[in-house]
Amino acid sequence: MSSSSWQENEPMSDINVTPFVDVLLVLLIIFMVTAPIINHVVQVELPKDSYSQDRQKPMQESVRVVIDRKGVLYWGDVEIGVIAEEKWEKKFKDRLQQELAQSQNSLESVDLEADERVRYGELVPVIARLKEAGVSMNLVIRPKAKR
Repeated sequence: MSSSSWQENEPMSDINVTPFVDVLLVLLIIFMVTAPIINHVVQVELPKDSYSQDRQKPMQESVRVVIDRKGVLYWGDVEIGVIAEEKWEKKFKDRLQQELAQSQNSLESVDLEADERVRYGELVPVIARLKEAGVSMNLVIRPKAKR
C-alpha cells in the first residue's frame, strides 16, 4: 500500500469557511445599509477652529440647541421654527421655561450648534434668550484635524 492511498482514506479535518464568510458579508451589507437610517440626526457643519480635542473636558449631558443651514431652530431633535420668522421666539421661550421647571431652575448647560453658513445676526437672538434665562451656554465647534 502506498502512502497516498492512506491519506485519501483519512477523514478530512478542515472546516469549510466559505458559507460562514458569505453570511458575514451579507450581514455586513445589511448593517451598512441600515446604519444611516437608524442614526437620523440633524446635519450641521460646525465651523472649524484651532481648539485641540485633547484639552476639552468630558462633556456632561446637556441640552442641544441646533440651527441648521436653512435657519431652522431645533431643541434637541424637536423643531422649534425658522429663525427668520417671529413665531420661533415664543416657542423657544416656552420650551426653555418648561426645561427650567423640570430641572428645578438649574438647567446645567446648553450646547449651541450652528451651521457655519448661519449668519451671526440669526444666532444673536438665540444667545440673548438663553442669557436672559440665566442659562450657561457652550458654542460647539469642530476641532481641526491633527496632521
